[in-house]
Amino acid sequence: MGEAAKFDIAVIGGGPAGLSAALTGRIRNKSIGLFEHLDFSQKLQKAHLVDNYLGLPEVTGKGMMQHFSAHALAHGPQLIKEKVITVFPGDNMFTLLTPGNTYEAKAVIFATGVVSTLLFAGERELLGRGVSYCATCDGRMFQGRDVAVISYTEEGENETAFLGELCRNVYYLPQYKGDFGELRAPITVVSGRPKAIVGDGQVEKLVTDKEELKVHGVFILRQSDPVENLLPGLELDGEVIKVNRDMSTNIPGVFAAGDCTGKPWQIAKATGEGLVAVLSAITHIDKK
Repeated sequence: MGEAAKFDIAVIGGGPAGLSAALTGRIRNKSIGLFEHLDFSQKLQKAHLVDNYLGLPEVTGKGMMQHFSAHALAHGPQLIKEKVITVFPGDNMFTLLTPGNTYEAKAVIFATGVVSTLLFAGERELLGRGVSYCATCDGRMFQGRDVAVISYTEEGENETAFLGELCRNVYYLPQYKGDFGELRAPITVVSGRPKAIVGDGQVEKLVTDKEELKVHGVFILRQSDPVENLLPGLELDGEVIKVNRDMSTNIPGVFAAGDCTGKPWQIAKATGEGLVAVLSAITHIDKK
């Protein structure tokens, strides 16, 4: 792996808030890394009609996202189609890890939307003690051992195949319908819904609605992870990120915008907050 790509501002999320932040950041001549591993705002694209956004009457959600994304991308942020797994604060830079790469940024804007994810029992307590969200990042720690993979998308099959090259046994628990014929030993496809991850200071087993699997590690591969798992120590207000009027958080250099900051869940609020967040981020990095 070469030297980490560096940006003035990393924007995590490609919905209205993230695209608004990326657009204004580029207009202000800052280098922007825009991280979005899925389609731009899948939730908005499903909207049949949006009629309360000033200047764009009676537009479909898909049409609105096409307008937003074309406008923002025309100004040249670097679109990175990778999922951010973890953000580490440093002295002057933040480090962002994806399954395959490392990036750095002077400031970070979370525009991750609403993540309606219920954690498994034991998941939070055993995070970093056998629970991981990235097989590529942490797989080698389990070489020659037994692990389980809980995946909600087909992308998980690639990471599971990688673990199959390292681990003694890999139990794959797909939470979606598919054909898993290409997965080979030592990978075993297991049906069932995960219920709890159990261990005394370290993962010892995964409990499903059908059985208990004795494992040393559990990899959980969701489309989106709870934001507090991306950046430990980030202050929440219930299930949303707690922000000040300038969209700053309790961690200097970290800002948030859009649905991840709470109600009302409206497009105009998201784009406005994205603008405020990136202007505040620019002020923050220009002071250094």
